[in-house]
Amino acid sequence: MGNVAGRLTMKIMTVVVSIPVGIATKKAVDKLWATARPADAPRKPGERGVKWADAVGWAALSAAGIVVTNLVARKGAEELWRTVVGGEPPPRSLTKDEKKQAKRERHLAKEPTESTPA
Repeated sequence: MGNVAGRLTMKIMTVVVSIPVGIATKKAVDKLWATARPADAPRKPGERGVKWADAVGWAALSAAGIVVTNLVARKGAEELWRTVVGGEPPPRSLTKDEKKQAKRERHLAKEPTESTPA
C-alpha cells in the first residue's frame, strides 16, 4: 500500500501550494487575454456571437494555464516537502495509462522468446 501518510501529506502540501498558484495563473491568463484581445474573454463559448477564433484561443490559453498551474503546484509542493521534511517526497501515483503500460511490459517480459533453429 505504500507510505499512505506521506502521500496524504504530499497531497495536502500540493493543495496548499496550488491555491495561490492557481489564483496567480488565472490573473495572468486574464491579463494576457486582455492584452492580446481587448474584447472580453469568451467564458461561455457556446453563447451566441462568440467567434470560433476567440473560443479556440481562450480554450488554448486556459489549457496552458491549467498545465502550468499543475506543474508549478507539484514542483512547489516537492520543494516544500524537501524544506519541511528534509528528504525526497513520496513518488506520485501512476496514472491509468502508466499502469496499463507497466502491465503490458510485465506481460511481455514473461512471454518466452521465440528461438530460431540453428
